[in-house]
Amino acid sequence: MARHHLHLVSVLFVATIVASPPTASAKSLSSSMVAPPMAASPTAHSLTPTAYDILEKYNLTRGILPEGVTGYVLQPDGSFEVHLPGDCSIHATNMQIKYSSRIAGNIQPQSIHDLEGVKVEMMLVWIGITVVTRTDDQLNFFVGPISKSFPIDSFANSLQCN
Repeated sequence: MARHHLHLVSVLFVATIVASPPTASAKSLSSSMVAPPMAASPTAHSLTPTAYDILEKYNLTRGILPEGVTGYVLQPDGSFEVHLPGDCSIHATNMQIKYSSRIAGNIQPQSIHDLEGVKVEMMLVWIGITVVTRTDDQLNFFVGPISKSFPIDSFANSLQCN
């Protein structure tokens, strides 16, 4: 029984280090230790943060993901994959947004770069959103060289897929 308890404490310790936003001390710690990726699903242990919790830890907002995330993997370097039950779309802030069943990118405090799996309709053409950043109370979405900003409150809650 004590051995099982020690294993659980070790897993929670590693998960906390891996899931925390990078800081100067966390970067040096995570680069010197090899830790497994953080994987989670809604049915995982209640202490495991959800993908929505991770967004908030990185000072982003949960509403940039639709409802229904089935799991995610977050690597120590910030690269991630988020999984949905299937492709879906939502209508938010006068935009039609499509999500693939697999969304990937690299998350850092207040930004997501190299984003894959999220597209927005612009002039009857679907174009991939590649970067999302937060500046004060604004979320900035980049589609190539074009960007559009919205109040962060517009994405406070996750919307249900159509």
